[in-house]
Amino acid sequence: MDYTKFTAEDLVLDGYFRKWVNQQLPPEDTFWENWLADHPDKAEIISQAKFVISALEMKHAVISDQHVYQKTQSIFALTDADDAPAPSLWSYSLKIAASFAAIVLFSLGWYLLRKEDKKVSVYETMLAEARTAPFTEKVNDTNHPIKVSLLDGSVITLQPKSKLSYPQSFKTDKREVYLSGEGFFEITKIPHQPFFVYANEIITKVLGTSFTVKAYENDKNVIVKVLTGKVTVTSKNKETRELGEEQPEAVILLPNQMGIYTRPLERLTKTLVENPVILQENIPVPANFNFNNTPVEEAFNLLEKSYGVTIVYDGDLLGKCHITAPLEDESLYEKLDLICKVIRASYEIIDAQIIITSKGCS
Repeated sequence: MDYTKFTAEDLVLDGYFRKWVNQQLPPEDTFWENWLADHPDKAEIISQAKFVISALEMKHAVISDQHVYQKTQSIFALTDADDAPAPSLWSYSLKIAASFAAIVLFSLGWYLLRKEDKKVSVYETMLAEARTAPFTEKVNDTNHPIKVSLLDGSVITLQPKSKLSYPQSFKTDKREVYLSGEGFFEITKIPHQPFFVYANEIITKVLGTSFTVKAYENDKNVIVKVLTGKVTVTSKNKETRELGEEQPEAVILLPNQMGIYTRPLERLTKTLVENPVILQENIPVPANFNFNNTPVEEAFNLLEKSYGVTIVYDGDLLGKCHITAPLEDESLYEKLDLICKVIRASYEIIDAQIIITSKGCS
């Protein structure tokens, strides 16, 4: 984070800076002291921001328009006091400057309190709660994906209009990053240091795998798709976010599965991805989908192994069903459509399982 470009207002809104002002950082964290020593020209802005934060923190009081007016009047009254000695031009100028600065600061405090009523993005809220050390933020404001490499060897492909924040050094027991938008994660496996992705209302936990998280601020759904490995997805509602606790409910996702968090309903469900791919590690030799009078049960077993899916059906009912069809080039769903058409069956996907319904074959 490049704090040299921050204004006083930017600093007031920065969670890491506020924690320093409120003495909530660990004693060994001397980032702000060192930063101020390296940037003495920013001392005035630091002072202004600290002043406003102190005002905002006092009992979290709401500053009314009347209060601002009264404060402004009292500040100007300093220059008109009857019992004050006749000021010099220099002292009068200083009072005017001080009055103007105070008016600006009180106005800024009032503005920020009013601004708190407006919606703050989940991404910004998470960062404000989590930032106890300097963070690095990568923003993709281009029209093409960009690569972000982490110190642990992990690589994230960040899509346009997306941003990723992460600490400059990970904790010893876990690696945590924060996403707004969409990113494809290729995570280096470190068994004792799981990797967490915080994106809107969900947490994705992995050891080492590749997956996609899609969590744009204004989308109604947050989506996690797994390409390889295994991930655990947990939803967080408003109350648990404020407490910093995870809900006990979690969804485990395997390759070709995805979790969908529906934000209006606060519900997390599991299903299959739109276009499941063949998992090469499951089949050392290319699978043969050219079926020739092949028992349907055998065809379903091959699909399960190739795509890593679960197909639920009545083996006794389909015991006499056979399939003859070249299905080498079709997708998984196209294969299922054609097989079900031949055996006069149907299928639906429930909790990432393919459920076959049929009356059997004569």
